[in-house]
Amino acid sequence: MSEVDLQEAPSPAFTGVGRWLDKLSIWFAYIGGSIFIALVAMSIVSILGRKLFSSPIQGDLELMQIGSAVGAAAFLPLCELYDHNIKVDALSVWLSKRVRRMLDGVAHLLLCTAAGVLTWRTALSVSDVKDSFEVSALLSVPIWIPVCLLVPSLGLLTLAALYRAYLSFVGSNS
Repeated sequence: MSEVDLQEAPSPAFTGVGRWLDKLSIWFAYIGGSIFIALVAMSIVSILGRKLFSSPIQGDLELMQIGSAVGAAAFLPLCELYDHNIKVDALSVWLSKRVRRMLDGVAHLLLCTAAGVLTWRTALSVSDVKDSFEVSALLSVPIWIPVCLLVPSLGLLTLAALYRAYLSFVGSNS
């Protein structure tokens, strides 16, 4: 089986809202990937500093936690838009394609609802955390900043799930 390149993989939709969501989700994934590359570089520098000079990067684990949360959230919209989330098809293989598509649509709507609630509650928590002046333990990073950085990814995930539900119910073969 040949390896599929993401650049050559067919997009879920080429026009309208689908194209906009696709481009935006890809840019979010690039940002998430860049965050993870920076975290790997920081981790290597910290480990080398710890082993060679007894001087690790102060707060590296805090930065790893914050960066991982923001970076991982940035990948979620693309995963949903390309329908590459984990599925258990063992119970639905015997169903017709139409019924499976309807079940997929319901699953996408459930994800849309959950992501919408997460977006809403996370956005509300930004002001609460900011008002309480909560900071990280070692570096005193204001917690509202990484929490705020989660909101756009969760919002885009909500839109991607809604779009995938639409495609499932309309009958697109994407």
